Amino acid sequence: MSPTTSRRLKRTALGLLVLLGVGLGAGYYMLRSAGQTQVDGSISLSGLKAPVKVLRDKAGIPYLFAENTPDLIKAQGFVTAQHRLFQSELFRATWRGELAATLGPDTLPSDIRMRVLGLQRNGLKHAEKLSPESRAFFQHYVDGMNAYIANNASDFPLEFKLLGLQPKPWVVSDLVTLVHYIHYSHATNFKAEVVAQKLIDKLGLERAQAIFPLTHSPDWSTKTSHAMPDAQRNDWAQLNVDWNHLAIRPDTLNHQGLGSNNWAVGPSRSASGKAMVANDPHLDNRILPGTWHPVGLFSPDIQAVGAALPGMPGIMVGRTKHVAFGVTNAYGDVQDLYIETVDPQNPANYLHAGQSVPFGVIKETLRIKDKTAPGGMREQALTLRTTLRGPVISDHEGLGPKGDKVLVLRSTDAEVLGPQIGVEHLLTAPDAAAFDREVQKIDLMMFNFVFGDDQGNIGHRATGAVPIRSGKDGGFPRLPDPGGADDWTGFIPKDKLPGMFNPGRAWVGTANHDTRPDAYPWYYTNYVAPSYRYARMGQVLGQSQKMTVQDHWTLMDDNHNLQSDALRPALMAVLKTDPAQVDLARILEQWDGVDHADSAAPLIYQALYREIALGTFSDELGADVTKDMLSTWYFWQQRFDTLLQTPDSAWFDDTSTPARRETLADVIRAAAPRARAQLEALQGKDPGAWRWGKAHTLRFVSPLRRKGAGQELVGGFTVERGGSGETLNRGVYDFQKPYEVAFFASMQLVVDFGDADKINAVLAGGVSERHFQPHQNDQARQWVAGRRGNWWFNPEQARAHAVSTLTLTP
Repeated sequence: MSPTTSRRLKRTALGLLVLLGVGLGAGYYMLRSAGQTQVDGSISLSGLKAPVKVLRDKAGIPYLFAENTPDLIKAQGFVTAQHRLFQSELFRATWRGELAATLGPDTLPSDIRMRVLGLQRNGLKHAEKLSPESRAFFQHYVDGMNAYIANNASDFPLEFKLLGLQPKPWVVSDLVTLVHYIHYSHATNFKAEVVAQKLIDKLGLERAQAIFPLTHSPDWSTKTSHAMPDAQRNDWAQLNVDWNHLAIRPDTLNHQGLGSNNWAVGPSRSASGKAMVANDPHLDNRILPGTWHPVGLFSPDIQAVGAALPGMPGIMVGRTKHVAFGVTNAYGDVQDLYIETVDPQNPANYLHAGQSVPFGVIKETLRIKDKTAPGGMREQALTLRTTLRGPVISDHEGLGPKGDKVLVLRSTDAEVLGPQIGVEHLLTAPDAAAFDREVQKIDLMMFNFVFGDDQGNIGHRATGAVPIRSGKDGGFPRLPDPGGADDWTGFIPKDKLPGMFNPGRAWVGTANHDTRPDAYPWYYTNYVAPSYRYARMGQVLGQSQKMTVQDHWTLMDDNHNLQSDALRPALMAVLKTDPAQVDLARILEQWDGVDHADSAAPLIYQALYREIALGTFSDELGADVTKDMLSTWYFWQQRFDTLLQTPDSAWFDDTSTPARRETLADVIRAAAPRARAQLEALQGKDPGAWRWGKAHTLRFVSPLRRKGAGQELVGGFTVERGGSGETLNRGVYDFQKPYEVAFFASMQLVVDFGDADKINAVLAGGVSERHFQPHQNDQARQWVAGRRGNWWFNPEQARAHAVSTLTLTP
């Protein structure tokens, strides 16, 4: 949820707090009842063929028992609505571009962005193309949600009444549009392309490419890194682009580190002699109850437990009867920016293949909540333009020296509208090989699936329809082919996407890094995570034998920062020669490179790392472009490590002092006083008393009260965290607003096929969105304390641990 959305929700929070202040009177009982949904007795759910039992354990996790699969999926939709209807309604309003109608003008930029992207338009088209089987799968879930909405208004969360919001029925296209929203939010390459264009505008293509992203994998047979090819490309242009030119500029310009870890080990590395799978998806999960909804699903054909996305049938992470799986973001490049030229003779047209072609025009109406308008609502017209390649995202003043250029976003979610979503049969795959074939049907979610099965097989597969480009990469905006040829010539074959099956080393894993094998024949992406986390994963898994469940938890909580190996020696060499900074050098010399929350060294290191990066690039790029680039962590980190290997690189020279040639050592000397002053302002004059965790905090918040007094009363709390953006125990902060944690493990899960009763897992959140009841944040507190729970896979164990029983009746 955007910061603007949360501001509009403050009034709702204040209403809740006023009611809470009534104490033991009517307001107290109103809040308590609003914090509960019906979990015992019976509720009618029309359309069922037979009753469905919903058992809940002490954590509030629902376990659904149905006599057939359609009833099971319908019940999942119903129970998800019980727990997450308010969250689901806000998400749907987000991707539909309808937030302003509920929350007012602060959310208008989000609505405009979604309308320009056309997520709902694409979702509607896609839903029409689904096969009858796929449509039925999603319809069952929708029917369950709608049954709850139609017949259980008295059970709705109190937030609906306080906001004056009435939930509306859902349709299949809403669930399909959720997939398109996932596609947009995970396929962030266009943001990196805009950063690349800003570098081109500042430096020219050849000089800019010297600091374009590098990718690296420890699995490659050589230690070289991959850069974007072809420095002599002639399909680029000077645009002088600014984020304010873009109608789809994000709420925050910082890509802070969306990602995850997952791995699987084979029987030879497992204490149980069976395959094991681990996963911890890294998301901005600060808003309670978090992203994931845990659920157990049981029918004659299905036995599964894990975590689902509200609005998506089945599970995305967890264990089925035969297969366990987890996901990370693969960053397959499925977006390209094109530089189109407006016809100078007719601004209603653009030039394509030497011809003047009319822009497509879409007219939409935005509704905006406004208490000063008649009826409390006003309307705003929105006119969108499109080309053959996609929507114009720079419908502002013209770009480029002549002002005749516009930027157009091409994205696979507008073109690849297949007959299935690809998740329909994940719950019933009989083994790992079949599961691999199933995930290859996914077109619009660029995930790395890691999986294992009950026979001891393990594997990895990247998913999504990734274009093959004719001799070009997708790393920065480009001019269309002058002859009109389509430079998307096809798609990488799904069975050739990065992956492996039963490798000899007996482990597989991903950490958002470059997973391409050696000599991969296609451009896949240039925007991935640096290899630090994957390298650390390999260090441990490559040496481990007889791993237990606890060993996997220990690895997920690992705080070793391998990136620091690239810079720390230079830091110590320089700082120990500076009397004013020798105390910092001494602390760094004693540091083991582990980002402990109670240590000063990680804080000192992160402050120096930031200031050295700023000092390296600001003279060439200027302050604004430097911050844009550095805020996009994956864009520059691997490249910067390579620069550090050449201390006299021209990038370390200060262009404002032409009479001198500075080196890395000079940049460090200049950065140290700046970093020290910042830390002294934060934590006092004594470096020995500094602590990483005191600065590196994580705030869980209610969507209704993100800031200010009363956060704790609606479920919020703050904790100190170890780790960093470079460690397996992830704690990514916004580069421009250090050091508060923004991206972290949204959940953690370990599956051991040697345990037939359960999986071990925990959410960094809770099961239910409802305020003033324990399951809004109880698992977040468990997660913070390092405790995990049992999610029951054996149906008899689910029955034995039930604390409530609800029967859904036909």
